[in-house]
Amino acid sequence: MHQVDRAGHRIVMHVHDEIVVETATASVDEICKLLATVPDWAAGLPLAADGYECEFYRKD
Repeated sequence: MHQVDRAGHRIVMHVHDEIVVETATASVDEICKLLATVPDWAAGLPLAADGYECEFYRKD
């Protein structure tokens, strides 16, 4: 989440392991790439992210 915020994207909600980003400039792939960026203090931690685009919040 910190990486997404630092990149200037607006996180409007988060629940457990999900975030909702309201943006007109970022792609789902870009947000997923930011979410899967391993922080320096967690070197070797396997991270991955998946996402989808929609007009309203829904559970996938």
